[in-house]
Amino acid sequence: MFWLCLLAITWLALTPQPDPPGLGWDKLNHAAAFLVLAALADLGWPVRAQLPWRLGLLLGYGVLIELVQAVLAYRQGSALDLAADAVGVALWLGGRRIVLALGERARGRTAALSPAAADAGRNAPADNPRSPGE
Repeated sequence: MFWLCLLAITWLALTPQPDPPGLGWDKLNHAAAFLVLAALADLGWPVRAQLPWRLGLLLGYGVLIELVQAVLAYRQGSALDLAADAVGVALWLGGRRIVLALGERARGRTAALSPAAADAGRNAPADNPRSPGE
């Protein structure tokens, strides 16, 4: 999914777009695109130690897009676009823990609803192992 999004964003960034698709404001489009890319890069390759490198590469990709746009006759590079890209990455970093916690919670809820979990719950020892006569 990451590579598909990266390809789509590259195409949108480097082709003539008389009426570009998106969220209605160019900077919001940039922030949203890089938020999604950062999330996909993080969740797709979840080795925590590599996260700074992946996000750094994403920002390098944003710089590359702006440099290429600066030499295209039908586009223009913009430092503000790069800043919006960085905002998208920062939004992912800010919301990352929440998203991961919600994912863990949803996985736990799904596991609790599975037939295997129900069987395990029925076969688990009671909270109070003492017999009623004690």
